[in-house]
Amino acid sequence: MKLNFNFLVAAILFSLSCTNAQQKTPAQSNDSFSPVAVIELFTSQGCSSCPPADALLSKTIADSKKNDQKIYALSFHVDYWNRLGWADPFSDQTYSQRQAGYVSALHLNGAYTPQMIVNGNIEFVGSDQPALNRNVQAALKTNAKVWFSNLKATNNKESIDVEYTLDGDFSNSTINTALISPKEVTEVKRGENGGRTLINENVVRKFSTQNAQKSGAIHLDEGAIKNEDGLLVIIFIQNKNGGIIGASEVSIHL
Repeated sequence: MKLNFNFLVAAILFSLSCTNAQQKTPAQSNDSFSPVAVIELFTSQGCSSCPPADALLSKTIADSKKNDQKIYALSFHVDYWNRLGWADPFSDQTYSQRQAGYVSALHLNGAYTPQMIVNGNIEFVGSDQPALNRNVQAALKTNAKVWFSNLKATNNKESIDVEYTLDGDFSNSTINTALISPKEVTEVKRGENGGRTLINENVVRKFSTQNAQKSGAIHLDEGAIKNEDGLLVIIFIQNKNGGIIGASEVSIHL
């Protein structure tokens, strides 16, 4: 009887482990390469036509969380409006250069604000809600080609260190990493929005681009923002044609 009882216990444990493995694998597989939509908003606190686009981005972020959609929104504050009376505290020449890259890649006449770009290949005026809805829904009908099988961001006092592992076809692609402030409230003193209190969400504070590899570590220097709470990382893969083929986000471990 003792031998039979032990055999029965072993058989039950083996059956349970097989069941758990069977349940885990399809869930991973179904979620791995599910569609993503990356929205890049090029905006400025010095631009009077930008607040409606900022508000639309905020609404989109809220809706995506409510509907559990893989929509990743980034607010890039350009610096070419700074000369008109208000220096946007979140602006950076790097972001203006990124927009200039899209001007060239998409064969546009020039840069403007507010401008939205979805998955690196469709652009439109940033306050155009029908265009945003149409292009995001189109993006969410195509499976991603790349999946982050491992992603971790750690605050190491002087820098945010991001470790990642990729699955899928990421050849001839770059990996873009953005340190994001979820919400910023600013009292604008001068310029076209002088006297207004502006709310900006998913503000890019640091940005890095490098060649995509199977796995690696990315270091983002925190600089003056190292004491801020609630920062997160949005990371996405962009192929040689500019199309975004995978994306994810991760909270920062203290």
